[in-house]
Amino acid sequence: MSSQKIVRCTLRRKGSAGPGQVRYVPLEIFGLWEHLMASKHGFEVVEPRASLWLDMEDSPEAAYTQNQYDRVVEVTAFVYSARDDMFTRARRYFRADEAEQLKRIFLSHYTGEEARIQTQVHERTGIWLVREAIVGSA
Repeated sequence: MSSQKIVRCTLRRKGSAGPGQVRYVPLEIFGLWEHLMASKHGFEVVEPRASLWLDMEDSPEAAYTQNQYDRVVEVTAFVYSARDDMFTRARRYFRADEAEQLKRIFLSHYTGEEARIQTQVHERTGIWLVREAIVGSA
């Protein structure tokens, strides 16, 4: 069973009072992603919480109750770069009930002149383990 360190957060337009949208971002790129969302796209990232994403290969959900995890789909695209003359991997995580819609948006970033070589897409279902918020210490 593989696992990934993932941050679950809420993404919303700056100044918006709305609930926003839940996003799952690999911990290793979270700071860069957060900066990009704020500086280029005008979003604010709130309520970040890191935990583990586990693939469903060994049915890890059997060890947890429904409110202890979120169902999250990992989408990996192997995209050809003509500039580098090789494939590169782009991996994103989406809440299962939004995965199809968000996958289309994600993959649209990788179409264009280089689309002559088909992007390979792989999906794995998994769970993101809900962790209690840590109350700040004095």
